[in-house]
Amino acid sequence: MRTLLSVNIAWQVRRDVQIVCALLAIGGGVAQAQSASEQTLYRSRHYLDSVATSLEKSGRAADAAPIRERLRVGDFYPGDRLVVDLFGGEEPFRDTVSVRTGQEVQIATYPAFSLKGVLRSEADSSLVFQAKRFIQRPVVRTQPLVRLLVTGAVQRPGFVTVRGDAAVSDVVSIAGGLTNLSRLAKSKVKRGTGTLVDQDSLGLIFRSGMTLDQADVRAGDELVIDEKKPSNFTSVLWAASAALGVVISIISLTRR
Repeated sequence: MRTLLSVNIAWQVRRDVQIVCALLAIGGGVAQAQSASEQTLYRSRHYLDSVATSLEKSGRAADAAPIRERLRVGDFYPGDRLVVDLFGGEEPFRDTVSVRTGQEVQIATYPAFSLKGVLRSEADSSLVFQAKRFIQRPVVRTQPLVRLLVTGAVQRPGFVTVRGDAAVSDVVSIAGGLTNLSRLAKSKVKRGTGTLVDQDSLGLIFRSGMTLDQADVRAGDELVIDEKKPSNFTSVLWAASAALGVVISIISLTRR
């Protein structure tokens, strides 16, 4: 479960952090390490490495471990999808491709491209580097897609597919928006059987406009929008209305 607290315009993490998300920095050292170009919709390798190093130096190796794992494995898992534009070859290529077993994607008729250890922020440059085996001056643009499950108090619960650089709050809009019974302050993000982002952190993420990538939300995660429970008075009123409806129906039938 992730808990983020704002201290001096910074996010601090607890031992059960899944990944560190920051608005500007975690501590003074990271603030200096993060350049303007890294304040983007996708977290860079340099930024994530700076966060992990800062945590390790402060004796919080357990908090840094998930970040090191992300840097090692990358952001693309089998079943993920991304829109790929590839120019420079005999014919331009534009299509949505799926990540296959082994973290590979098939683009046109070229041999498979590897996304092992590649972050979303590195997808374009990584594919360009690999495409140079076949194309002299390749140009590649990618749009990573994230498929999430949205449940609870939204108008259209179910799976939604959004871009990786979309704001977390945009996911709710794509699911039709909140219902009258929603409690955003009690909502969370789940990954498997655990809680990735708890209710306190999610509120901060929504207000800051953080992207899915910045919040470490990935395909398969579940956004759970909490729903208000009806009060006892409302329940009694609903039951009384239902009972009255039954009585009226019986009276109507006996008068025929």
